[in-house]
Amino acid sequence: MKYKIFKLTSIILISFIFVTGCKKKDLEGALKWRFLTGSDVFSSPAIGSDGTIYFGSNDGNLYAINPDSSLRWRYATGNQVSSSPSIGPDGSIYVRSWDYYLYAINPDGSLKWRYQTEGVGTSSPAIGPDGVIYVGSADKYLYAINSDSTLKWRYLTGGNIFSSPAVDSQGTVYVGSEDSFLYAIKPDGRLKWKFKTGNRIHSSPAIGADGLIYIGSFDYTFYAINPNGTENWRYLTGEIVKSSPAIDADGTVYVGSRDHGVYALNPDGTLKWRYETNGAIISSPAIGSDGTIYIGSRDSCLYAINADGSLKWEYKTADIIESSPTIGTDGTVYIGSNDDYLYAIKSSGTLANTVWPKFHHDLGNTGRVLGSK
Repeated sequence: MKYKIFKLTSIILISFIFVTGCKKKDLEGALKWRFLTGSDVFSSPAIGSDGTIYFGSNDGNLYAINPDSSLRWRYATGNQVSSSPSIGPDGSIYVRSWDYYLYAINPDGSLKWRYQTEGVGTSSPAIGPDGVIYVGSADKYLYAINSDSTLKWRYLTGGNIFSSPAVDSQGTVYVGSEDSFLYAIKPDGRLKWKFKTGNRIHSSPAIGADGLIYIGSFDYTFYAINPNGTENWRYLTGEIVKSSPAIDADGTVYVGSRDHGVYALNPDGTLKWRYETNGAIISSPAIGSDGTIYIGSRDSCLYAINADGSLKWEYKTADIIESSPTIGTDGTVYIGSNDDYLYAIKSSGTLANTVWPKFHHDLGNTGRVLGSK
């Protein structure tokens, strides 16, 4: 109750006063619009081919918002939706809820089906090229569910799965678990290999052009793993790495840490630069076509960072940001905040055309390398 009162007071104050923690904004980096939900927005938006923005809220709803900020529809699940939605090849929207279900929602907002797991879920679904949906659960299983809602297989790990899976060009599925392992699972559900880190994994994998798998761990370390499951390199940050990486065209890997830093790492694992924010970073970066890196921080700001590590601009919301940004085809940056809003911020450029430019890879949040077979 005290938190809710403090949160409401903070939102009111920030609405009426200039906050010195973020710099003054010009046209780029200015608010285009914001959409109010009933609770925190941890979920990271997906964007449909028609420009519809899909995201969840801890008020239990999956929202579909038009590019002009008007509500298209919302679908009520049985509990909070902190998972990020993914869009299938037929336009179906898949999302987890804390009510234990994976939901498949038709483009018109009606229920297609739902599949019950045995645990809550913040893991966001990945979609294979054959339409199979892969998602983790707090029951320790990675699920593979056919597009008709039948179970294809499930794989038991040694810990709850809050990481979101990624699918490579051969159909191998990668996911982290709270048992400290990164798992590589074959398309038929058999283990290919597993790699042990020093602590729990909530970060979600990114897959490079050379097949390297990148992921962070609670052991403060960011890892690059070879396709055969051996370590290529590791980089030690100053705190837990829950953020998920993005990969630029030149092989630079961007990731955040709870030590307040945004890291740019060279392909060989050496530090290119580090940008210091004023709060822990759970959010994952998105790369713009002009090289700008966008990322949220628990200091309530959305940051736009130039490719050389200098600040381009920042935008202040009224509460912490753990949602990850995406970039629309018109250059609008979308991100959620714990002040209950989804924000649309003016920017330049579109989503970069790189091997892995954002959380869960693409505008549809498929979590799949393009050209996967």
